[in-house]
Amino acid sequence: MTTQSSPTTMFDNEYFHFVVSEGWKHVGASQPHADAVADNLLRAGMQGKIYQGLGVIEAITIPYEAGVLNTKAEPEMESEGPTWAVFNGNKSSGHYTVKMMAEKAIEKAREHGIAIVYGHNHCDAGSFSSYSQMAMEVGMFAMTSNNSVPLSAPFGGMDFGISVPPFDAACVGGEELPLVTSVKLCEGYDADISDAILNDRDLKAPLLVDPETGELTADARKWGELIPGYGRVADCKAPWNFTNPRLYSLNLWNEAMTAIINPKGVICSDLPAMPSDYLKEDAPCPVGGSYILVIDPSHFGPIEEVKRKSDRFVRAIKENRPRKGFSEVYIPDEWGLRAMREGKTEHEVMDSHWKGFKAFLERHNCNIDEINARWESKVGAERAVATMRT
Repeated sequence: MTTQSSPTTMFDNEYFHFVVSEGWKHVGASQPHADAVADNLLRAGMQGKIYQGLGVIEAITIPYEAGVLNTKAEPEMESEGPTWAVFNGNKSSGHYTVKMMAEKAIEKAREHGIAIVYGHNHCDAGSFSSYSQMAMEVGMFAMTSNNSVPLSAPFGGMDFGISVPPFDAACVGGEELPLVTSVKLCEGYDADISDAILNDRDLKAPLLVDPETGELTADARKWGELIPGYGRVADCKAPWNFTNPRLYSLNLWNEAMTAIINPKGVICSDLPAMPSDYLKEDAPCPVGGSYILVIDPSHFGPIEEVKRKSDRFVRAIKENRPRKGFSEVYIPDEWGLRAMREGKTEHEVMDSHWKGFKAFLERHNCNIDEINARWESKVGAERAVATMRT
């Protein structure tokens, strides 16, 4: 469900996938790699995750343009046991690497009931909902995340050093919508900074730490700065603050999962804090480590009983009386889950993200007109006219 007020445009899902895939292939990615990126961005967009849709591609275009991300690299499994594995992304995108990790974790969980797969040396992986739901869709449970650029200060601190990571989990369901979790273990992303600057407004609350006084502020415009040629990613000299120690604690737990017990993980505090730092020569991958844990519940009891309990729990939630100011009680991500189950054919894309993506193409000797011509050749003039964006 979209809650921001920035200008958006509706995109046909099939057209969106084609454009993203063709754009990533143009800079050297294989078809499977390009499709992994397009699949991830499309799923996020359909779920209404406006910052994790097209705009999040900038988290891999930046290291690509710095010469860090290698679109031609193939991630490889460098070690494994019966219920675990470790993948070296070889500086590929996380979209490609974590998808491979998910496939391997599902394969091992199907045989042994549970498996965990770690990843390192890869760039951003977009929306982790894609990887947890890969397991959900084949009757399993998964939880997954990576650490990322340290844009937050520790609780009570005023210096950069804490990751702004996603956390996603999904459990197989029955007839009702499945139970999923898709959250950020931080107060905000660089996308919130750029959105505030572009729309000349404060953040929703004083969530930044003034690096000079230590006071909290909502003024992202004072400390933030757009990166030329980009529409989602922005620098900010003021770190994010944690509003409560619970979220801070979960963030540190996630760091342990993604990087500390990950045999090849890099802790987030060892990574540069400014997104523009990843445009510099010899910059590291902006992800220190990742993991996906998959459980196949059919090893421990009847899968139909799992589905039945999930359905009964969801119905109990939905039947709860809504309190004043609420028309209905929702389960997490209900709008996005319904959109995908109902086969919605369009989703919203922020105009600034579309502009940034086109600018990336143009910097690499491609433009949207060329991709649109290929789209028209594929689907015919009538459908092309109805779906293309310029």
